[in-house]
Amino acid sequence: MPTGTISSSEDMVGVAVVNYQVPVVNNKDEVLANCFRIADFVDGVKRGYPGLDLIIFPEYSTQGFHLTKWRELSTTVPGPETEIFSEACRRNNVWGVFSITGELNLQGNPWDTFLLINNKGEIVLNYHKINPWVPMEPWYPGDRTTVVEGPKGIKIGAMICYDANIPELSRDLALKGAELIVLIQGYMNPAREQQRIVTQVRAWENLVYLANANLAGRDKTYSYFGHSSIVDYDGTIIVECDGTPDQVTYALLSVSSIRDSRKNWTAENHLFNLNHRGYSIETLKGGLGACPYDYIQEWSSNSKSFMKKTESITKFKTAEKRVLARTKIR
Repeated sequence: MPTGTISSSEDMVGVAVVNYQVPVVNNKDEVLANCFRIADFVDGVKRGYPGLDLIIFPEYSTQGFHLTKWRELSTTVPGPETEIFSEACRRNNVWGVFSITGELNLQGNPWDTFLLINNKGEIVLNYHKINPWVPMEPWYPGDRTTVVEGPKGIKIGAMICYDANIPELSRDLALKGAELIVLIQGYMNPAREQQRIVTQVRAWENLVYLANANLAGRDKTYSYFGHSSIVDYDGTIIVECDGTPDQVTYALLSVSSIRDSRKNWTAENHLFNLNHRGYSIETLKGGLGACPYDYIQEWSSNSKSFMKKTESITKFKTAEKRVLARTKIR
C-alpha cells in the first residue's frame, strides 16, 4: 500500500498508530490529565496528516500498567475518560481506538477494554480482552470477538496484546469479515522480535491488514519496545516506528484491494482454503469441508476435558495460576 503521503481518498483509509509513551499515574486526576494529552495527540496528528481517518493508541495508554493501584484507577464506560476521547474525535472528524484498563465489571475484576469511537464521538465497539497475560494481569476475561464497520466501510476487528499470540482469535475475526485487525499492545522487552513476527504472520495467514499500536519507554516495572506498525495483508510491513516514545506513523489502506484479493486469490487464499481441503479432487462437492482438528472439536464439546489435556502437556497448572493470582496481583 502507498506510503509517503499525508492525504487519503474515498477508497483509501488513512491510519495512524501511536508509539505512546507509557504513562505513570497514581490517581484519577493524573489519569484525566493524561487523557487530555491523548486528545492533544489526536489534534496534532490530524493537523499533520489531514487524510487521517483512524488513529490508534496502545493498551495501557490511558491508565498505565500499575501493578498495585489497578483497581482504584478503573472506571466506567462511558465515563469521564471516554468523554475526553469522544470530544477529540468529534472536533477532528476522525475515528479513534483507545484503551481502558480497567472497565468496571459487576461480574468480578475489571475488564481490559478496547474502544473504537467514531467521528461523531460514539462508542461503536467495546471489546474485552479474551486472553489476559498470565500470570501478571488481573483482568476479567472477555467472552466474544467483535467486528464492526469502520471509516469508509472498512471492517475492523479488535485484539489486545497477548490475544495476538492465540491464532484462533485473529482467524475468528477474519471469518467474521474483518479486513483490518487493530491490535493494541502494552508489550515489553524481551519479546520485541517475536511480536514483530507475530503481527506479520497474523496478517498473512488471514489476508487482513493489521495495525498495531504499542507502548514505548519505561514505567516502574517494564521497558516497552514500541515498534508500532501497519502490516499489509500479504504480511509485509508497510510502515513501522522504532523504539522512540511518542512516535507516530501513517499509511493508506485500500478497501477495494483487499476485497479483490480475497475474491480472486487462489493458492494464497488461506481463508478459502481453510475448509475447502481436497478442492482439486472434490470439485463437484466443493472440497472437503469437515473439521479435521480434534482439539477444536473437543474444546467446543467438552471444555473441561480439553483444559485437562492442555495442562497435561504444560507445567503451569490451574492451581498454580490461582496461587500466583492471590500472591502477586493485589
